[in-house]
Amino acid sequence: MGQQTTMNAHDFENHVLKRLGALRPGWTVKKGPEPFQLTIRRVRQGDLRFNLDTFYQQYREQPGLLDRLFAARLRRLDQECDSEALFGAPLILPVLRPASFLESAGGPVVYRRILADLVVTYAAHYSQGMRYLLPQDLAAWNVGRDHLEVLALTNLALMFRAGMKFTGLEADKNGKAQMLMLSYVDTRPYGAALLLLPEVWAWLEEMLEDVPVVGVPERGSLIAAGERAQLLGRLRHDIQERHKEAAFPVSQHLFCVADGKIRLYSR
Repeated sequence: MGQQTTMNAHDFENHVLKRLGALRPGWTVKKGPEPFQLTIRRVRQGDLRFNLDTFYQQYREQPGLLDRLFAARLRRLDQECDSEALFGAPLILPVLRPASFLESAGGPVVYRRILADLVVTYAAHYSQGMRYLLPQDLAAWNVGRDHLEVLALTNLALMFRAGMKFTGLEADKNGKAQMLMLSYVDTRPYGAALLLLPEVWAWLEEMLEDVPVVGVPERGSLIAAGERAQLLGRLRHDIQERHKEAAFPVSQHLFCVADGKIRLYSR
């Protein structure tokens, strides 16, 4: 009792086919031409063959880890075609919202709480707009929230690596330009979610040559300054003003990373 039934090869192939089609609608996925192989026909690039033998063997050895195994395989497919992963429609991406959003969303959405007053939701992004994902979406796709989170953060990380344009405030220090503040502001709704990526924190620290302190006043923006740059007063003021005027506010607080976790910055 309670033991998970392992799918046979035929059911596994159908499961992967359905799941890829749901999570990458920009791709057309078909069986063949070889046995136990899928062909991914992408919108702007050539076909990609996906052999299932090794994947199925891994699944048989660890059937309880299917979500994690699938996420790893999807990341590999994305890396083989970054541009398609970035701009296929729709993309699944994280969207940062205040916790109060959960009461006004008009129904249950898929989310994870980061801090008491901050949650990350997940949305399917189309050329004409976006749609927050609901628990029934996960049920229809037969995926768990952990898998969805890995997928969304992977997509955002790919976009960051491809070049999301930050603006900077520099000062001359002993004849050397020093970056004091960095801002990402966009009408698209996932800028604030950059807060969730460790590689963004590492990049900010490298660029600022200082411990980064970050604000996310609205869902499309992230603003950072170095802890020792003597600009935290200005940063707080900018965050509060933007938060007050935002159509989709997130938080008026500042954040830092301590012990590998996002925390309120209270100094």
